[in-house]
Amino acid sequence: MKQIWKKKDGVSPVIATILMVAITVVLAAVLYVMVSGYMTGGNTPTSGTLTYLAGSSNPSNGTAVFSLALTTPDNPLETDVSMTVLDDIGGTAVVKTTAVLSGGDLAWTHIVSDGTHVQGGDRLTLSLGAGTPVEGYEVVVSISGFSGSFSGRVPA
Repeated sequence: MKQIWKKKDGVSPVIATILMVAITVVLAAVLYVMVSGYMTGGNTPTSGTLTYLAGSSNPSNGTAVFSLALTTPDNPLETDVSMTVLDDIGGTAVVKTTAVLSGGDLAWTHIVSDGTHVQGGDRLTLSLGAGTPVEGYEVVVSISGFSGSFSGRVPA
């Protein structure tokens, strides 16, 4: 029988080690580029507005209604939305902060979205009661996982 390979030489151990390290570095770089795209959610700015609805509000009696226009993110969970109400004295005193927006002083009326999400077109009602006028108050909205905030102000 005839042998096809008579020579049993291979790649030297030094060259093999260099090749393995080079392949590992290239694979690590490719993996980093692929995964880094998933880690930028916190840097995406929130984009939206709250528009005061004068016809639906009674600020001297403690009620203000805002319409939401939201582009980024377009459909967040209601539990990911945080709101802070600032009073009319320099806008520095926090009246109420909430992360769960069901009932109480801040409430969503879901016109466009379902009951668990918030979308553009939904209404936000600030209600502090008949004894607390809300003229000049500001509602600041921020969304978990996104940077920045937007706000709406009740005219004074």
